[in-house]
Amino acid sequence: MKKIITCLAVLATVSMLMVSCHSRMYKFEVEAVGDQGTTAVAWAKDEVLATWDDSLRFVYVPVTGVAPDSTYATTQLTKGAKTYGVRRFVYPGALCVDTACVCLPSVQEGTGFPKTMPLYGETQDGKGDVLMKSMCGVVRLHLTTAEKLVSVKVSTADSAKYMAGVFKVDNYPYPVLQPQSKVFQSIECDKLKGMDFAQGADLYLYVAPACYNTFTVTLTAEDGRVCVKNLKEDKYVVVDRNVVCTINLGQNEGDLVFE
Repeated sequence: MKKIITCLAVLATVSMLMVSCHSRMYKFEVEAVGDQGTTAVAWAKDEVLATWDDSLRFVYVPVTGVAPDSTYATTQLTKGAKTYGVRRFVYPGALCVDTACVCLPSVQEGTGFPKTMPLYGETQDGKGDVLMKSMCGVVRLHLTTAEKLVSVKVSTADSAKYMAGVFKVDNYPYPVLQPQSKVFQSIECDKLKGMDFAQGADLYLYVAPACYNTFTVTLTAEDGRVCVKNLKEDKYVVVDRNVVCTINLGQNEGDLVFE
């Protein structure tokens, strides 16, 4: 009888060890993008998520198990499956520069709606379903001009408001970006060669959410001439989190003047 009890104890210990070594599986879904141009997130199989918990142990984990319709993806924590407190995730992982900090690029391609908005999600230990939420808003510039453009820049002169750079991300219960030391008041697209804006074309930039009281669009043509378009002083631009903000320029004759 003693041998049987001893064997059962050993089996129980082994089972506990096996459970503790199992990787924690997480399933990620994404909130819908709001207003004027929704799109499904295109999870990339070769992309990674950045993740950390209350112990601030920062690791990267690969995206796996992408659904055929891209409505969800999964991953496993292969290192240290134990989570202390809240488990946090950022996607794409390359945006994470440190624990709790993300970097929104000040130079973006802008050509085409972002396949994946910068996302943040968190879950308590033991819960494997994570709702990923957008950290940014999208500025859609609809430009109409016969000029061949080489760059487009949006900028603000608002004090203490920053469009891009390094931000600390918190959750209240949606992602809130807090500017850190290296931040920028402008975002630029400089790879526009070959784009035809004669009939109107769109550029999409993901921008830190804010109410921008000053908002300037600067267009540079191939021959070096520049058009600086300051939105009217009585018109502010609100970039809401997870919402597409559309700005139309050049549809009216004389709207864009290059000098």
